[in-house]
Amino acid sequence: MELSEDFFAEYEGFHEGFFRVAKLDREAIESYFRGFMGTPDHVVYVAIDGEAPIGYITARIQDQDTHWAVRRVGHISGLMVSRDRRRQGVGRELLHAARRFFGENGVQYFTVYTAVGNRSASEFYRACGLTPLHTNWLGEV
Repeated sequence: MELSEDFFAEYEGFHEGFFRVAKLDREAIESYFRGFMGTPDHVVYVAIDGEAPIGYITARIQDQDTHWAVRRVGHISGLMVSRDRRRQGVGRELLHAARRFFGENGVQYFTVYTAVGNRSASEFYRACGLTPLHTNWLGEV
């Protein structure tokens, strides 16, 4: 719960309007993680130190429409490491576990979403060999 609260709090800092969390409670968090368990195309890995979770990654596989040559794509929807455990290899190990999951399931490419302003995450992903793919633009009505 604490890691998820930290995850959303960090994202709110990158754009107060768009990333604002309306309601974050234990039930919502548990429902989110349950959605990644018990299906072959979704997975959650949790890094634990003793009995305390210090990081997690959620990953899923999506089958694309038939007009795409790349039929299965992996998506990382959340990667979080507690602030006091960053830069110690926890994130790399979690990312490695997700890559292994993708590879074992016939996925060649995967995506990860992060806010443009999240420079430390961008530096981390570049250091892990990922490259920028596209940019989403945000407009207001």
